[in-house]
Amino acid sequence: MSTRSPMNKRNQEHAGSGMTRKSAGSAKPARAAAASVRVVPASAKDKRKQLERGEDLSGLSREEKKARKAELRRQEDLIYSASNVLMKEDPEYKPRRTKFWIVMALGLVFILIGWALLMVYGEDSGGIYQKIEFAAIAMAYACIIGGFIYDMVRIRPIRNQARATAEGMSDAKLNDVIERAMAKDAERKARKGK
Repeated sequence: MSTRSPMNKRNQEHAGSGMTRKSAGSAKPARAAAASVRVVPASAKDKRKQLERGEDLSGLSREEKKARKAELRRQEDLIYSASNVLMKEDPEYKPRRTKFWIVMALGLVFILIGWALLMVYGEDSGGIYQKIEFAAIAMAYACIIGGFIYDMVRIRPIRNQARATAEGMSDAKLNDVIERAMAKDAERKARKGK
């Protein structure tokens, strides 16, 4: 390996005792990206979502950004409300949801049985009461976990279908669905009032 000459112009101009090269990460590309390539910073989740939708909020004022976000929230709320109405109109939803809550309530009952046995007979009860207590807690876990699995397998597909249907509707159809549900609620309240 050869040593550089201290008489070289490059070595005489800098006053520092040492100099390191810039990292390769800070280097600029030799040429610009092609026209079909989009260079997008993936730093923020919101920016990615906006770019996926084709929106660019960078040139807007603060009030315009707030108005745009408020409009997006209003649209999301409209879709959410309509999907809830569509979900509740599904004939399979209500019985499945009732079964879910029955299983969850059963789990709660088993938890209460386990706690009651613990409070009445204590930890040193030994024998049969301790076995019943462990069995009650095991049944409680089984019921609660089973209820969540039942929700995922039987109820979530209905929820996802209603959400997909609502997302595919226009604003006018979404408003019609919500108004229809409000009219049914008003009729139900009128019947209860009489």
